Amino acid sequence: MVAGAVGAAGVIVLAPVMGTAVGAKQGGFVGGTVGLVGGAAVGVVGGVAVAMGGVVQGVTQIVRGAAATPKAIIEPSRGKWWNDLEGKWILTNLDDEKKSLQNIPDDDDDILGEARKNAENTTKPAGSITASKVKETAYYDALEIAPDAEPSKIKRQYYLLARKYHPDRVGKDDTASADKFKDVAEAYQVLSDPELRKRYDVEGEDGLSADKTNVAGGPAQVAPAMLFAFLFGSDKFGDYIGRLAAATSASVADSPDVSAEDARTVQRRRVARLAIGLAERLVVWTEEDYDGAKAVWESAAMDLGGASYGTELVRLIGKVYSLSAHQFLGATDSGVGMPSIAKWAKGQYAHMQRSGDTSKAKREGLVAGMKMMTTQQNAERELAEAKTDEERKEKQAAMEDAQVTGMLNIMWTTTVVDITTTLHEVAQMVLHDQSVSKDVRKRRGYGLKHLGEIFMACSTPMESDQPEDAKKLYEEAAFAAMLETVRRKEEAMRSSLVH
Repeated sequence: MVAGAVGAAGVIVLAPVMGTAVGAKQGGFVGGTVGLVGGAAVGVVGGVAVAMGGVVQGVTQIVRGAAATPKAIIEPSRGKWWNDLEGKWILTNLDDEKKSLQNIPDDDDDILGEARKNAENTTKPAGSITASKVKETAYYDALEIAPDAEPSKIKRQYYLLARKYHPDRVGKDDTASADKFKDVAEAYQVLSDPELRKRYDVEGEDGLSADKTNVAGGPAQVAPAMLFAFLFGSDKFGDYIGRLAAATSASVADSPDVSAEDARTVQRRRVARLAIGLAERLVVWTEEDYDGAKAVWESAAMDLGGASYGTELVRLIGKVYSLSAHQFLGATDSGVGMPSIAKWAKGQYAHMQRSGDTSKAKREGLVAGMKMMTTQQNAERELAEAKTDEERKEKQAAMEDAQVTGMLNIMWTTTVVDITTTLHEVAQMVLHDQSVSKDVRKRRGYGLKHLGEIFMACSTPMESDQPEDAKKLYEEAAFAAMLETVRRKEEAMRSSLVH
């Protein structure tokens, strides 16, 4: 098979991003998770590659407006927190939340069950009569679908099969599953791109060769583990981030039968379950067994970091925890949490610069990839000006590499915004929980701060095959997306106070 082909259109990445843009306005799982605030953050950070320094400056600007807002001080003093998805200040009682979830299935089958069944019933088996319409069916067979499968079914099958054969689930020594994991990723990357799929249907794998796609060395590649992690996260992180919106959407084949309110209900349950779990995780700290808490959390960070691209996810979780704790403790001490956020963001940014977590060349390449997607005509004109076939192929290859880098960042940004939006609300529920005393809530704040610091310090496993520059690049992108998401959440809160 052709190794991991990705077309210039990058549909594998644009699909979830389009879901964010459209879903934020019309509902859908991604929209029901991140809302307009998160959708805007994806657009700003993912679409135009906002520089980290600019995001930090944005946080500072929000501080100036929020600090003097009386309601922003009064409502938290009453135990309330701002929920931008609901658009209002709310009270939280985790004991009540736990009771309300007792008879609800963990997989939300009461809401998603029918859509899952319909998606299963409409997936035609591989080798059906429609196979006669295409030259070969190897990629369709790999995904166990018919050649006339709709894009949503292709994504669903990739999600289900990639989870089934993922190294984090079956073990890294299972070579048979590893081969199947690579095969389904390769098939998905070709069949999810309309242009590559059309060429494959007509010419088969021969049509994807370098001389047929005009790309030196063949189409660009995305590592199977990276593709899955950036799209759907990791099952290993279920207790910390729940099921990502993109994964939920894929599991029901982007079913239109699931309403916007259903999507929001599923997200509310996700946040509540994670909040209950986080509160339980912090008990060891609130009971003042500090050494025990650190030992347990360090062990958890090490275990999670061993997953495919787990280090990036662990550090992201740590940053959201740390930021949320600083916000809460700042409000507890002074009545206003935002100055603490601004100070935290500047400190984190300075630390990343000092530790070499920024790469000018890579960042410029990332920006170039973003611009390439919005200036396709300029790229085509540059290709047309190539004087030789060899020069044209080199420029085509460079363009596709830049596009893949940019599109991967959009996909990663979408995941980061989902996780940030969710975990920020989780933290608010835990830190404003009215089922415990004010003293316990404050202890939770300090516990969350230390948990965040431990997760942020998670080191990359020695056996990791991920390039160091790629790790730094996506960590920087995650930081920018996280800050922009929180900044916009605070901006939405401030806006609500003056209307």
